[in-house]
Amino acid sequence: MANLIAEMQPQTTELLPTLFNPKSIAIIGASRDEKSVSFGMLKNLLLGNFKGRLYPVNPKADSILGLKAYKSVLEIEEEVQLALIAVPREAVPGVLEECGEKNIQAAVIITAGFKEIGEKGKKLEEQIIGIAQSHGITFLGPNCLGIINAAPDVQMNATFARRKAERGNVSFLSQSGAVGVYGLEFAAENGIGFSKFVSLGNKAMLNENHMLNLLAQDASTKAILAYLEDLIDPRAFIDAASRITRGKNAKPILAIKSGRSKSGKRAVASHTGALSQRDDVLDFLFRQGGVIRVGSIEELFSQALCLSIQPIPAGSRMAIVTNAGGPAIIAADEAERLGAEIPELSDELKKNLRQGLPETVSVRNPVDLVGDAGVQRYEHALETILHSGEADVILVICTPQMMTDMEEIAGRVASLADTARAKGITLVASFASFEEVMMEKTERILRAKNVPNYPFVENAVQACTTAIRFTQLRQRPIGQVTTFEVDKKAVEEELKNARGAFLKGPESYRILESYGISTARHRLATSQEEALKAGREIGYPLAASVVSPDIIHKSDTGGVILDIDDEAELAKTYDRIMAQVAQKVPGAHIEGVFVQEMVTEGAELIFGAQYNEHLGHLLMFGLGGKYVEVIKDVTFRLAPLTREDAEEMIKEVKAYEMLKGFRDIPAADLEALAEGLLRLSQLVTDFPEIQEIDLNPVFAQKDGIVVVDARMLL
Repeated sequence: MANLIAEMQPQTTELLPTLFNPKSIAIIGASRDEKSVSFGMLKNLLLGNFKGRLYPVNPKADSILGLKAYKSVLEIEEEVQLALIAVPREAVPGVLEECGEKNIQAAVIITAGFKEIGEKGKKLEEQIIGIAQSHGITFLGPNCLGIINAAPDVQMNATFARRKAERGNVSFLSQSGAVGVYGLEFAAENGIGFSKFVSLGNKAMLNENHMLNLLAQDASTKAILAYLEDLIDPRAFIDAASRITRGKNAKPILAIKSGRSKSGKRAVASHTGALSQRDDVLDFLFRQGGVIRVGSIEELFSQALCLSIQPIPAGSRMAIVTNAGGPAIIAADEAERLGAEIPELSDELKKNLRQGLPETVSVRNPVDLVGDAGVQRYEHALETILHSGEADVILVICTPQMMTDMEEIAGRVASLADTARAKGITLVASFASFEEVMMEKTERILRAKNVPNYPFVENAVQACTTAIRFTQLRQRPIGQVTTFEVDKKAVEEELKNARGAFLKGPESYRILESYGISTARHRLATSQEEALKAGREIGYPLAASVVSPDIIHKSDTGGVILDIDDEAELAKTYDRIMAQVAQKVPGAHIEGVFVQEMVTEGAELIFGAQYNEHLGHLLMFGLGGKYVEVIKDVTFRLAPLTREDAEEMIKEVKAYEMLKGFRDIPAADLEALAEGLLRLSQLVTDFPEIQEIDLNPVFAQKDGIVVVDARMLL
């Protein structure tokens, strides 16, 4: 199936405009049953005032909803540009054949019962892909809810959702039809309008990457939302998302990603494998593409509301104006936790604020107007801050005291919305009241000027900080994948001659050195005499470890001894390792003892790579040593890395403060760290057959890095 999809990428891209802007639609399987999916779709198209022609197809009906019905799509004399297919699954192949004969090049297959139900359905899905490919048809689905294009010159609601989607500037991609319906319902209740809605279904042909590339060029889309259960091509997703979320014309992408894959049996063979199963790995990958991950549908749409109707802030400075201290403290704490700055206001701004406010008011940040604040205090504070140039985001909190006229205050906030917009300042409100009539009036006033209101202050802060986060993401440059001159032939030989899945220390070291990654000086000793010779060549102190294809965790078997200071101790160490391993792992094939310099200078880090069947190669970086799985100070990116990716990985870990230099700890060579990650990325990109790499520890020194232990799995 993957080959078929790869072959049809050009045609899918070319036909996307037809899918979203057809001049005529055939509803194949249209029913007179008001409770049927196809009846609902046809009804939605009619109620939405679709601007093109509609042709119901039903062999047993003469007309449906006042439209002439056709026995077959082949009976329609006019051109049909899009087919909506809602027939029993066994009939889908035949219907697609007829669409091909009719020269229909785009389809949406609503019908379920394909690969989502098992092997039989998977084979049927492969069959319809083949039919579509042979006729030059691009289809969405199967097993989907349909699509919406709310543009005024199209007005196509080709779904069976109950609620009408209002026109707006948000586009929503959903792999789940049910989540799509829920999202449409939630959006309708909260005044969020759509440009496009796409139910991806099984993604047999069209997937999220095609849609992202389309929406990148869609002038009517200001924000993109997505619910995804898997990623068809993670690298393509990250690349597409990176292009969309960066630069002057960037658009935010908010996504829910569910459906974590199960750990493979071999995943726990390395620290990298164990850590790469963490759910927050997806957070790092989304960050790589500039995608903001959220945890619920409510978060998805409530944050999208602010992004879609307010200007994106220029920076992260947030000012809070309130009539209640408690909610403001909660807001400030939460905002700082989520990455916003709550800066101290300048003396000049404080002076200007103080001129129009009573002494009881606090003119720090938050600006607390106290409980008896009326419209004049709010107006003075907001106007002063708006013209100060000291805030990128302003959050206005208003709680209902006995003397508070929330409607009047909301009106004054709304009157300043145009000023805020002209200055590029994000203006968000948190007016809270459990009096339904009061809240409806207040929200109507604010919404009329596109000021989003969140009754719970935590939600308001989340909206503000999401806007700030997007500002930070879109300012990142789009990097280029960095490559180096390496010895690929040497690695090819090592992999060709490898015995077993696990590569031993000497083999792993040779592979790393072929790609320019420095390792500790070392020798393989197959006798005590060779070990002593290695000691004389390398110099003391030394470390020694067993070399065996049957032993992965060497320290667990007594196969690692450190701090060997002289020849006498090295001789005893060689014999001790051989004896301990033979006792603890009887029958293990021991190839010798790996003797290497004892490196102690620098911070202990971990570099790793893990192949994930759904994602590709994940690169890991973080604090290393034996406690790596306890401390878990690591970050991830998808290979291949750009230099920007590598630098971000280094800065994301808590250990970064130490790596920059801390007290008596000298600064590490950050450039060498980034280059090491880039070289490791190039290695797994060039040799995808390498399933895992674990470099732990890697010593970060002031003038380079040194790998002290390496494991690889084919």
